[in-house]
Amino acid sequence: MDLAPLMKPTSIAVVGASQRMTRATRVVANLQRFGYAGRIFPINPKYTDVLGLPCYPDLASTPEPADTVVVAIPAEQVPAILAAAVDSGVRGAVVLSSGFAEAGPVGQRRQAELERLAADRGLLICGPNCYGVFNIRLGAATFSADVAEPLRPGVVGLVSQSGGFSHAIGEYLMQQRGVGLSYIVSCGNQAGLTVEDYTAFLVEDDETAVVGAFVEGFKRPDKFRVAAARAKAQRKPIVVLKVGRSENARQAMLAHTGSLAGTPEIVEAVLRQSGIVQVSSINEMVDTLTLLSAARHHARRGWRVGILSGLGGECGHVSDAADRAGVELPPLSATSVETLKAFMPDFANPRNPLDGTGAMYEDTRLFPQLFDVLLRDEAVDVLAVNLRVNVPRPGGGAPSRQFSRAMNEALQTGTDRLVLAFSSFAGGDLDQEVVHTLAEVGVPFLESTETAMLAVRNAREHRRFLERSETMTPSAVAAPPRAISRPAGRGVLGNVEAMQLLRDFGVPLAETITAKDIEQAVQAAERFGYPVVVKIDSLHIAHKTDVGGVRVGCGDATAVRVAYREMLDEVRRRAPAARLDGVLVQRMILGGREMILGVKTDPLFGPAIVCGFGGIFVEQMRDVSLRVPPIGPADAASMIAELRGAAILSGARGRAPADRGALADAIVRLAALAEAHRPSLRALDLNPLLVLDDGRGVVAVDWLIEFA
Repeated sequence: MDLAPLMKPTSIAVVGASQRMTRATRVVANLQRFGYAGRIFPINPKYTDVLGLPCYPDLASTPEPADTVVVAIPAEQVPAILAAAVDSGVRGAVVLSSGFAEAGPVGQRRQAELERLAADRGLLICGPNCYGVFNIRLGAATFSADVAEPLRPGVVGLVSQSGGFSHAIGEYLMQQRGVGLSYIVSCGNQAGLTVEDYTAFLVEDDETAVVGAFVEGFKRPDKFRVAAARAKAQRKPIVVLKVGRSENARQAMLAHTGSLAGTPEIVEAVLRQSGIVQVSSINEMVDTLTLLSAARHHARRGWRVGILSGLGGECGHVSDAADRAGVELPPLSATSVETLKAFMPDFANPRNPLDGTGAMYEDTRLFPQLFDVLLRDEAVDVLAVNLRVNVPRPGGGAPSRQFSRAMNEALQTGTDRLVLAFSSFAGGDLDQEVVHTLAEVGVPFLESTETAMLAVRNAREHRRFLERSETMTPSAVAAPPRAISRPAGRGVLGNVEAMQLLRDFGVPLAETITAKDIEQAVQAAERFGYPVVVKIDSLHIAHKTDVGGVRVGCGDATAVRVAYREMLDEVRRRAPAARLDGVLVQRMILGGREMILGVKTDPLFGPAIVCGFGGIFVEQMRDVSLRVPPIGPADAASMIAELRGAAILSGARGRAPADRGALADAIVRLAALAEAHRPSLRALDLNPLLVLDDGRGVVAVDWLIEFA
């Protein structure tokens, strides 16, 4: 879609503007205040002028069709106004009005009307229940918030379902952090355009280099993945704060924007595989966007961090924060240590983090020397300087102003290091004399130790994602059978059909025979040779051990007969409503580590592959990793490596290593199955999947497959 009429409008009509300062009138005021060069048409039959501009009775009366119409009127009037807007040639609409999907059945019906206008007539709708769109460079503020001046155009594009957060984050970045923005978009209920549409636009926008998104619920995750692939190709980071992990948060979002949150673990897996920078708080998002806007030109491949502070306590504080974030603080080079000893006080301890001591505040010569030594140390790729940058009280000292000027002077000739400044904690307005002095030489200011270290980690991991993607050769993914047949069953598949489906995709299974009576069970056991395992066969029993439906180690025919009778009696007692179809007899597999492989399906994001340590305690252990198809061998190996218990598979306490290669191959094959049956596969569990010693493969000994 061409979003230019909405994002770069040459003329704007504002329906509901009046001579009172309403939301609609504020849009007109913002357009005037921020120097919008296009034509502005206030629309209201009650007035002849609004804020010095001619006011028109309706859209049909304007001298020319507006590119975009802003609507701030009662919700029940909005559908008719937008239909008239399309008739008059308007191509974009910003609906500030509330009272749609977030307002129950009546509002949902109104929103459905807007969705039809967007789908059937191509109207580019932002909202409803939003603040709108702000093109910072053009001053095109179809945006109802009262934004502080001056604006700061720049390379960060921001999209948010929350209007309040779009305003708060965007204004704060420009006013306090000195970070320039290209766009602020508040998209609200997404009746027309979605978070995915705006993200795709910003990725392609030449004036945007970093994209930030506050997301309550995705609507088109397939489009988001395409946008992420384009962002990777253009080396543009996308930073996402996705809320809605808790049930309370999901209910709040339903009441707020009518969004449905996807399964959190699947959403996170999709974002991770797409190279999205995921943050968990507003503060982390602000610091990450601030750093990424400055770090895009960072040339060094390394991310080793050297830290300079005038606070001894901060040196310990930041060391802990760096350790939690996985940020490397290397030892200073021997040359740097000797140089520092030559001019630092005798009581100083030259190390990383470097405590400049109280002398740094008393001797004006000391800070520039300290900064220069760290800036030249070959062990350091990123130099982080701890400054207190709150607005000084009248008559109080402001040493950070002196330090920032010294940094500015030292960086005038450039550096191949990434240099940043950070405070020990967030709080209060920032001293803009310091922030702007640093910004002049490309030094971003981050507001707290913890989020500063997280931002460094986020920037590093995004760069590594780009480097891995550039060098990775395409993986061979398990090919599905030539003819993919839809299983005949619905709901939980029977054992025979489930086994056939798994075999079609090459998933190794324990040899299994169904038996309808005792004698068939004995015959099956004789065919395998003893010992064998006997299990209940029932579509109504998902977890056999929970109802006494498994007998292990049956060593002869008598044991099989006893197991058959006792097991059926116990299962009938513990699951009286279940239909029992006999038993399954399996060749007993000795040894192996119990794992689980499965498919979990989200209505929007589709299937995800789950790998973890299995058995009867899988729900309690929750040591699992997820990926979404397609999955190649490298992805599968990464899934295994990130498990907390991965070392168990490598061999411990004298045990032989497990066959991780065969486990990875099973993951790839299961992903191919899930992708082939994406429209109808609801769930799949291989639990346990036994991973045998290296070279012996894997084998599934229990399975459950459910189709819609």
